[in-house]
Amino acid sequence: MDTLTSVRAAPDRAEVINIANRLARESTQLETKNSELLRELTQSLDGTQALLCNIVDLYNPHLGGHGRRVARLVVAFGEFLKLGPVALRTLRVAGLFHDLGMLGLKRERLFTPWAQLSETERNLMQSHPEIGASQLELLPGWALTRAAVVGHHERWDGSGFPQHLAHDAIPHSARMLSICDAYDEMLNKPDDAPRRFTEDEVLNHLRKERGRQFDPDLIDRFFDMLALRAPGAGEVKGVLEVATMLDALREGVRLSRDVHNRAHMVLLSKGTLLRQAHVLRLRALRDEHSVIEPIYVVPAAA
Repeated sequence: MDTLTSVRAAPDRAEVINIANRLARESTQLETKNSELLRELTQSLDGTQALLCNIVDLYNPHLGGHGRRVARLVVAFGEFLKLGPVALRTLRVAGLFHDLGMLGLKRERLFTPWAQLSETERNLMQSHPEIGASQLELLPGWALTRAAVVGHHERWDGSGFPQHLAHDAIPHSARMLSICDAYDEMLNKPDDAPRRFTEDEVLNHLRKERGRQFDPDLIDRFFDMLALRAPGAGEVKGVLEVATMLDALREGVRLSRDVHNRAHMVLLSKGTLLRQAHVLRLRALRDEHSVIEPIYVVPAAA
């Protein structure tokens, strides 16, 4: 009797097919929902990055332009080393925001000799990797990025800061970022910096610091990459620039020269990709006769 009951209770073929179809529909709906959530999360992260970039630009345009150039360079370095997509995303964000902790320092003090800085300014300079990394803790999933940011001023020989790490104790991403940061920082000094460097001088500095400031193997690979790139990889060169008045300035183009005010201070750094907020800000300052025109730009893809 029990056997007959279980046989009768078993679902027939049509019912099995209906259950399978229902499960397939539910699975498809879940996949669609997950794709939508992932897309929304990606858009949110992209928006957060853009917002942070704009805030850095407003407070210190030199750091904003430097961060964008370093991000492009360190991602190119990662691609040359054949790193995966997760590592490349980590490097890009670290490049953009490695100097986030410097926002409390006045722009003109960035180029002041160490002996002339106040104790507060020195402390801020030496603690900016930790300050920047602590700000990034507010964004979940950026642990690898924080490791790169906090370690980008460590030195291969252990004499860096803030933790005096040496050799392989320094995160690989931080060692890459350190090289790209130094290269761009020296190569793209603003027009009002006390001293500017040629690319040969920058490369000689990197060679001199091989095995001291920089990972010797990585610096060798960095030079291998540069050998395959056009000269002046860190600058906007070799493309036709256009002189544009503010009335005709549009978002989506990249600055080929620094934008100065009448006091010869840099308002936006070369290499900056102009957004609508940049254009509106420059036009507002122009109304106060504070922007030197024309503005020199190149297409965004350049």
